[in-house]
Amino acid sequence: MKSIITVLGLVMTFSASAQKFEIGLLGGCSNSSMTQESLYTGDKGKWSYASALQFHYNAHEHFQIGAEVGMTRWERYGDWSLYAANNQYLGNKEVRFVLAERAVNIALRANYVLPFYQQYEDYVRSALYGGISAGVIVTGNNGNIEYSRYNPNTPTEYSYVSKYNFESGYGTMLGLQVGYAYYFSEFIGANVEFAPKMAWVKTVDPRYQYANDTYNIIYFPITVGVRVRFGEVFH
Repeated sequence: MKSIITVLGLVMTFSASAQKFEIGLLGGCSNSSMTQESLYTGDKGKWSYASALQFHYNAHEHFQIGAEVGMTRWERYGDWSLYAANNQYLGNKEVRFVLAERAVNIALRANYVLPFYQQYEDYVRSALYGGISAGVIVTGNNGNIEYSRYNPNTPTEYSYVSKYNFESGYGTMLGLQVGYAYYFSEFIGANVEFAPKMAWVKTVDPRYQYANDTYNIIYFPITVGVRVRFGEVFH
């Protein structure tokens, strides 16, 4: 009986040391897929920055819920075949399509967690996790069209669109995330996360008979960062 009480006491002590809240700050890079339902797509992706601020509540040893505010940039490019007014072939020129100078997602998250412990330690030393996220997306852009010149200052000078900025917009997003966290102590750790997301965006773009005012896109943030744990949960 005494041994059973001792074991129960150790379990209660172990459980009481589990951290209830986590805050994470992450940074890394992201790329995006070809857009759908828009006139301009760009057949090549361009890597850009990705960042996120996360908050999680550990409702259970294997389940956490939380929220995220993330930001990245969506840009693609392609080679366009250009022709002068007399149908003279001018070759291929790179054209850039900036869908969003800033794409900000605000989402709720839910993760299933597989914690790992080490002998003689009463806190989670590392953890694998995976889950889903859903929320809204807001894009910021100036909507400008930029031009470049072929054979400048010659009789055969020709101007062409070299950069097309989509208009600002808003919409919804749905994502998945998988990651690994390693804790240096009971309170601070580091983690890496891969979190592909799909966004459905609506803009107000009257150009080209509104051909670019609705689109969807998949983007792929890969980030690393720090996690800070605080609070205790008692079972």
